[in-house]
Amino acid sequence: MTLAHLFTAGSCCRVLLLLQGCRAISPVWMSYYIDGCGQDLHCDSFHGPFAYVLSLTPWEGRVFTGGETLILQPQLLGSFWQSLNPNKGLELSDVVTLVEPHFNQLTVFDPRFPHGVRPVAGTRDPQKGRLVLHGWFTEPSPFFDGPLPESDALQHLNAALEPMFEQLQALPQVTGTITMQLTVSGETGAVSDVSFLADTLVALPAAAGDLGLGSGLLDSGTVRGAVQHVIRDSLLAAEFPECEAGDTVITLPLVFE
Repeated sequence: MTLAHLFTAGSCCRVLLLLQGCRAISPVWMSYYIDGCGQDLHCDSFHGPFAYVLSLTPWEGRVFTGGETLILQPQLLGSFWQSLNPNKGLELSDVVTLVEPHFNQLTVFDPRFPHGVRPVAGTRDPQKGRLVLHGWFTEPSPFFDGPLPESDALQHLNAALEPMFEQLQALPQVTGTITMQLTVSGETGAVSDVSFLADTLVALPAAAGDLGLGSGLLDSGTVRGAVQHVIRDSLLAAEFPECEAGDTVITLPLVFE
């Protein structure tokens, strides 16, 4: 059995798929980095809405420098000039987030953010270099856990989503993936709780300008909060059939493009 198979078949991976609202995982890649190896900044969001890196590197006992995952800081994407202080210089840590690949550490991130790997220097022995498994969570779609038949749940869920999407059209356009989990009471058929599991939504400045909204709205995160508010209220108002067998939990990912 390969390491890749152990990872994809494990209970941890299944839990992550559920939390991200994804039904599948891409073929697992294994990469090792020795002296001179690195990865330039790039984006690969076409593979899936969430990327991951599982480190198999004995980081504390490493005999090399570099090897950290680089992820571009959010403030550099869309609002760099607004956040720039001309009286203060910028260092690497101000521009990118450095993620050290500690052994058995799983890093999950939005692959739309430019990311790469800091060049490794100091060893040409593959057994002592940076070793990782990496790939993407794919196929975002609803999960249903409970006695309520999936066909009934989908029918009533879609009835709640239609007016929700109409309300969202009045807000600035966003792009990204947001995943919710809602609990449907078997006793009443009402939604008793809505929680957000993952949220990579980003407001598009051009769309806000079209609606006559200032840039401060985007910088403050109000757009994301407004989207979450509409989603929460719409899902809490949804009505499902009663089910004597108990509650049903629905995990719902929404992808905005």
